Amino acid sequence: MMRFPMTVLRVVTLAPALLVSFVLTVVVCALLPPALGLVAFMAAGGVLVALAMGRLQQPAMAVLTSSRPATEAEFGVMAPVLAELGGRGVDIATLFVRRAQRPSTPVAVAIGRRTVVVSPGLVDATYRGGVTGAEAAAALAHAVGRHRAARPRLELAVLAATTPWRLIMATFRGIGRAFAWLPFMRLAWTLRGVVGVICVVQSMVEGRAWAGLLGSVVIALTYLVPAAGRRIDLRTEAAADQFVLGLGLGPLLAGLLRRYSHPVTLERMQRLETAAEQPQRPRLHLVHG
Repeated sequence: MMRFPMTVLRVVTLAPALLVSFVLTVVVCALLPPALGLVAFMAAGGVLVALAMGRLQQPAMAVLTSSRPATEAEFGVMAPVLAELGGRGVDIATLFVRRAQRPSTPVAVAIGRRTVVVSPGLVDATYRGGVTGAEAAAALAHAVGRHRAARPRLELAVLAATTPWRLIMATFRGIGRAFAWLPFMRLAWTLRGVVGVICVVQSMVEGRAWAGLLGSVVIALTYLVPAAGRRIDLRTEAAADQFVLGLGLGPLLAGLLRRYSHPVTLERMQRLETAAEQPQRPRLHLVHG
């Protein structure tokens, strides 16, 4: 399998999102009264510049991830987990908790240098004993490992800039799920490449080559963007697994994934469980004189 550089994969996934988001923002601002539209466009640009400069980090993080800073009780539950990670050299200073728990809500996501956003389900399971502190530490360590492998630049600014794109994609996914029961929907999506070729040929025959070219680019992106996203996910997941293994938490993460029936390939499970044969990294302990 051809191995593309991570930079190329990022460009494939981010360029369409940034372009579509910019066009949608311009269209929305153009539909507003002239003065209001100009103010809205300038305000949006000002927010992006502020985020790129490291300002407005916490409020932006709360809005963009639908989360809030952990309460005192929640932080108390997760404090031993953070201490466990701190003893292994992983420093997490700020903890956010998602406002809602959905099936698609990730257990933990690292954002910025020392911030992790966790699901309320993880906090509750840790409090009730369904997940041990070491297992929760493994889940947070994996999120940190993913973030370190991805090495995102201007992370919050990019998240804010691509918000229109993500809203559009969420809308289309919702529509797709609503009509997925129709027999021809899956077939039509599978054959979109053939339909695209027909549209391109027809447009060129009718003297509208630009329309055919635009349609072919859009259809090509429906293949390229998901494929690039999957490759990025696989690479960052593998790097995060190695990070967890280096901390000696691989078997704990494997057991957690198995217990909650998370879809995991056999290769990944074996990779995580190889830590059972490796010496664990010594923990750091405070010595009081």
